[in-house]
Amino acid sequence: MPILFLLGAKTGLLVQWTGWSHEGYNILHRHVGRVVCTAAVLHVFFYSLACPIEVMVHVTTIFVALLAVIGFFLILISSIAPLRAKTYELFLLLHVYGVVAILPLLYFHFERVRPYVITSAVIFLWDRINRFRNAQHVIAHTTILSGNTVKLSLNVNSTTREIHWKTGQYVYVSISSLAKQQAHPFTIASAPNPNTLDLIIRARKGFSKSLFLSEAPEHKVTFHGPYGSPPTFEGCDRVILLAGGAGISYAYPEAIELASSTGHYAAANPEVDFLWVVPSRDFSSWVDLKEDYNVDFKVWVTAEQGRPDIKKYVKDSIIAAGPGARVAVAVCGPAPLVRDSRNACSEMLWEGNNVVFYSENFGW
Repeated sequence: MPILFLLGAKTGLLVQWTGWSHEGYNILHRHVGRVVCTAAVLHVFFYSLACPIEVMVHVTTIFVALLAVIGFFLILISSIAPLRAKTYELFLLLHVYGVVAILPLLYFHFERVRPYVITSAVIFLWDRINRFRNAQHVIAHTTILSGNTVKLSLNVNSTTREIHWKTGQYVYVSISSLAKQQAHPFTIASAPNPNTLDLIIRARKGFSKSLFLSEAPEHKVTFHGPYGSPPTFEGCDRVILLAGGAGISYAYPEAIELASSTGHYAAANPEVDFLWVVPSRDFSSWVDLKEDYNVDFKVWVTAEQGRPDIKKYVKDSIIAAGPGARVAVAVCGPAPLVRDSRNACSEMLWEGNNVVFYSENFGW
């Protein structure tokens, strides 16, 4: 249990001690969580073979264990990727409040587990307190965009500390007037600057839909972060950026950073190919694709041009970089876009090209 809580803490000791990203630990957290939840369910199942349920519910120490296992089971089911993507708010509530309920139940279940329960509770509280201390409260302005999308611009020059981020990082955002006790992750859609942090949010359901339908021009926003360890393109001769729909929130600031004469990659000056796949031309109003940047911006409108041949585009761009060139391919978008890009890179690697691949998938 303590290991599970350590791996899940965003501001916990492992992150502070090692400097490794929360994302890496989160993958381990999910695997360990599945083991813990499955073991708890199996424990009760096999115990019930020897002790009838009607007896178990009348023994306090066993009854609290049954309640805890129900909590474990609900968390396990809600964590399945397709369900988590469709019902993120429910997953979030079960994850947080389920833990709050399970720990005291386990404490009263068996005396020997109490040290582990107390340790887990301390880790959980430590992480929550750190998040509360590091949270920033700002005013955010909303801009309605085409395609049921809203841009949320956070005024970060009013924060209690300077907010520094790298392109590709994300923040957790909470708006109490729309959804209390919920923090949702969104990729930062603007290049680092001291004034404004932009988020592009596609309205689907729940929080994002409420934000889109809200008529308020501004909101009081609480956010914490940034989090994430985005890839570095040091030493690359060419970078191919692919975005699908709202994936522009990752790809666009990355393109600006790569092409900037004063940015992190100014000395390397890599060539940048940029393809943004959108359903209609109205979506291109989301960002200002400035022509004065040294970026080959291409917008592919599927309503007019059909589905693009991503594999051909990636392969042609890699070949155009020339023999021996180091090429990075970074993609953010729906699963088919990621899959086709990955397959193209794999084929080019087999042919002896120097290619690295990075994907930022939709979902959480």
